[in-house]
Amino acid sequence: MVIGIYLSTLELMRDLKISSYVLDMMLRHAEREYPNEACGIVIGPKTKRVALGVFPVKNIQDELHARDPQRYPRQAKTAYQMDPKEVKVVEKEAESKAFEPKLFYHSHPDHAVYFSDEDKAMACPWGEPSYPEVGVEQGKARAASEFYWNSMTKTFEERKLR
Repeated sequence: MVIGIYLSTLELMRDLKISSYVLDMMLRHAEREYPNEACGIVIGPKTKRVALGVFPVKNIQDELHARDPQRYPRQAKTAYQMDPKEVKVVEKEAESKAFEPKLFYHSHPDHAVYFSDEDKAMACPWGEPSYPEVGVEQGKARAASEFYWNSMTKTFEERKLR
């Protein structure tokens, strides 16, 4: 399983401190949701470049697929959609503590760490993205990398985390 993590604030990516605790919490969440994709949000203080809290969010991809399989042809084993109600709760909770979302993450069950074309497309909703990934294989944590957008070269660059 591979965990993809989307960073919401481009300027923070290279300097964002991701503790081993935060990384472990994301990896454990991905292991619990296996064989489906896990997804969630990592928050931290607005004024600091640190990720402190991990909030798993329900993957509603299977519900969407059941309602409209033509529009949502993939199931939770190969895709994710965060429950928008839970995302709003996390955002509200973060705001109440002067925190903000730092990362959005999801897993890819039974794949090595890689940054897929679909991940790239989803990471670019506003043009220039920032996106790290963390890897777990066969339900066990194995590797972690960040893939962040370099605005100078207009490409994604990798930084190994684990």
